[in-house]
Amino acid sequence: MKAEPVNKPARHYASPRWSGELLDCSMPLTFDTYDRCSYNCLYCFSYFQKSHSLKGGCNYVHNGKGSESISHVNVKNVKRLFNLDPSLPKSYRQFFNYIRSSTTFQWGGLADQFDNNEREHGITRLLLHEFKKLKYPICFSTKATWWLSDDRYTKIFEGTDNWNCKFSIINLDKSRSAKMELGCPSPEARLKAIGRYSKLCKGGATLRLRPFIIGFSDKDNEHLELIKLAKEYGATAVSTEFFCLEARANANLKARYYKMSEIVGFDIFEFYRRNSKGSGYRRLTRVAKKKYIDEMDALCSKLGLRFYVSDAHFKERSCNGSCCGLSDDWNYYRGQFTEALVIAKERGSVRYSDISGSVRHVFQGVPFVNAEGFNTNSSIVRAMRYKQTMADYVRSIWNKPNSLKSPYKYFGGVLKPSGTDDNNDIIYVYDDKWDMKR
Repeated sequence: MKAEPVNKPARHYASPRWSGELLDCSMPLTFDTYDRCSYNCLYCFSYFQKSHSLKGGCNYVHNGKGSESISHVNVKNVKRLFNLDPSLPKSYRQFFNYIRSSTTFQWGGLADQFDNNEREHGITRLLLHEFKKLKYPICFSTKATWWLSDDRYTKIFEGTDNWNCKFSIINLDKSRSAKMELGCPSPEARLKAIGRYSKLCKGGATLRLRPFIIGFSDKDNEHLELIKLAKEYGATAVSTEFFCLEARANANLKARYYKMSEIVGFDIFEFYRRNSKGSGYRRLTRVAKKKYIDEMDALCSKLGLRFYVSDAHFKERSCNGSCCGLSDDWNYYRGQFTEALVIAKERGSVRYSDISGSVRHVFQGVPFVNAEGFNTNSSIVRAMRYKQTMADYVRSIWNKPNSLKSPYKYFGGVLKPSGTDDNNDIIYVYDDKWDMKR
């Protein structure tokens, strides 16, 4: 077993990081083994971000054959981090409160930790041994399947009942999948991987039907058949989210969208222009998505599968506050707006104090300007928030209902501001007639 890759990186990849979606994310500590992915999915949401930041411009994809340098995490420092070594730099210590509480983290946020890079270098495997020793809860996200036929990995996973795995599958047709998800195992192979994983441990396998691409995922009702097959193979939950189009796409990303248009049979630029609001990052309207959400929700209920919506719209349909598919008995982060939405659905209203304890515990000691991996947008914003912590940031967004990131705007009006409490924090009420008004 190699402790280091064949081509030792000139620098280590900075991970973990705070998710850009931490305002509504149940696992805001997100982790990647490598800075690039060997898969070449046309819809990849990481591509827009990483094609600008990596040396080589658009060359985000790495085929795992050692043809160019990739970076991986500093194994030694990651181990020290999860053992709460106080001598680590501050950039690592800001995660201590999160880790000290054994809060579940997301592995596979921007790249696949079991892809061909891992097959060659084995860095993920080195860390798996440490996390199993620590009994640390993890939620994986992958399209890879080979590792479930490799004893070096399966022996580690045996008995890890606090490790959950999401398998990304968005259609069933092998030939169409090969055009959309270049280099990935077939949908059938990934379904079989669900079956193998569900037998390894009791942590649970989730069908990650994300991104749901209209014209692709729903062709011949494949999305419904996919859910049925996932249940047969042993999945316990389904998590879905609709594809969003980046209207600010550079030439290389536009070329990907043109290929996607050919595959689905219509111009996705025009489709998203007509069926979304605003500019820049285009999300489909609730109206455009409702039919599919209703279908999947009803089918999961019939099959006894937990249903979750990671999309900003219809998150209220999720079984609990972890839209990635973790059940309520998992130790996931509760200081986020999706959890607030679930509380409001149950009680009729929600207050900031319902989630603020978790927010303060994790983020009170994290300066906004130094939050690892978090996009602070601009020097003006950083200057305005220079003395703020990340906990201050979360509270400020809660109390700005006209912000696009607020519980009111982000969830599309399901939570509505209704006065303030004794701490001058906005109270949000749940509008259970929302769907009837659309």
